[in-house]
Amino acid sequence: MNFRAKRILIKIKTHYVGQYLWRYLVEVADRTTTTNQLLQKQGLQVLPYLLGAILTGVVAFLYSKIFGYAEHFASQVFEHYPVSVFIITPLTFLFSWWIAYQFAPYTKGSGIPQVMAALELTTPQEKSMIRSFVGLRIIFVKIISSAVKVLGGGIVGREGPTIQIGSSIFLEIKKILPKWWVNISEKNMIIAGAASGLAAAFNTPLGGVIFAIEELSKFHIKYYKTPLFVAVITAGLAAQGLGGSYLYLGMPKTSFEGSKVILGIILASLLAGYLGAKMCVLLLKFMQYFNALSSVSKKIMVMIVCGLIIASSIYFLGFEAMGSGKEIMERVLFTNYKTVEWYLPFVRIAGLMTSFGFGGAGGVFAPSLSAGATVGAYIAQILHLTGGSANLLILIGMTAFLTGVTRAPFTSAIIIFEMTDRHSIIFFLLIGGFMANIIANYISRHSFYEQLKELYLKDIHALDNRQ
Repeated sequence: MNFRAKRILIKIKTHYVGQYLWRYLVEVADRTTTTNQLLQKQGLQVLPYLLGAILTGVVAFLYSKIFGYAEHFASQVFEHYPVSVFIITPLTFLFSWWIAYQFAPYTKGSGIPQVMAALELTTPQEKSMIRSFVGLRIIFVKIISSAVKVLGGGIVGREGPTIQIGSSIFLEIKKILPKWWVNISEKNMIIAGAASGLAAAFNTPLGGVIFAIEELSKFHIKYYKTPLFVAVITAGLAAQGLGGSYLYLGMPKTSFEGSKVILGIILASLLAGYLGAKMCVLLLKFMQYFNALSSVSKKIMVMIVCGLIIASSIYFLGFEAMGSGKEIMERVLFTNYKTVEWYLPFVRIAGLMTSFGFGGAGGVFAPSLSAGATVGAYIAQILHLTGGSANLLILIGMTAFLTGVTRAPFTSAIIIFEMTDRHSIIFFLLIGGFMANIIANYISRHSFYEQLKELYLKDIHALDNRQ
């Protein structure tokens, strides 16, 4: 090959190599730009969830302190001035109802049905109604109304309200985002806020995720799993950062010894599940009766009667007839004094109904757990089970009663498992939850929250049509 031919060949090779390098560099630049844009978009999508979760964790911690101080103050007052309960309880019940009725009617009760109702409002015409169920005003009214009710000895919890508060915080974050921000699903924010609220309230991140899937989500988790996980983990870490790492109930010793434990598991699951579902049926009837009263004066009379019922229970039966019931759970799980009177489960159930049914804020999660604990403890007492075997029945009673209320056996079992760190009994908890769910379905086909959600939606649509 002559010199000229070699030069031409070199030019051709250089030309094609140059083109190849150029295309490669352009392709790399395009991929880098695409990756940066994708990372920026994902960052903008996750950031609101991160901020909402931090705020939820902080508010949940502060709420728990307010709630705890209210319970402690009430017990101190009634210990030193027991007769005052007949004045304080009716008055606090009235004020709890009034502040909710006056400023945010749908802060009444737990908060979980309100979140479920907000998720059902999907059409453009219904969007304005969402603010009735979750929003800034809800947060303040919910905290004040529930804390006041607890000051009077009401048997309510803070966990359900924290779920509504979490959704409200996330929705407010969504509201303040600038117009140029990437599109974020309002429904996903509500779900993530609810899950974060539960995780922060109980320190149960898995429970928050399972709750979102089992109770709230109507579509596959793959569409929102990343922001949901980020929100739940961050809310839990924020609450732990303020209050320290903790278990809601501690680590009770459990054991499985003898055939009587099998019988106890069956009895605790079925009886607690039955009582949980039956309580909800009666509670719904009471709520419908109260809402149907034609005048405010009649409602006030019913609330005074409810307050006097709770006051009488506290005065004659003691402090285990008041509050969320956490002290009862701690007593039967962590002391040798596991004895409960046969009537204590019914006292807790009746107290929850009279504290919850007339309105005002307050949840049923913790009171349901305490009622289930008394059922499990009483069955262990009948079967002469002690120590770890008795604790196993107590925890199964808690799972079963909560399942009877929520119809969410996975959520109930995971919450109990996480709040006690008892890995070894997770299968027993699941068995208890599923058995309770079966018998609860014979009492009523739909969960308490589901039926309340339908009532709230019917009520708000009727109100919208009148306007």
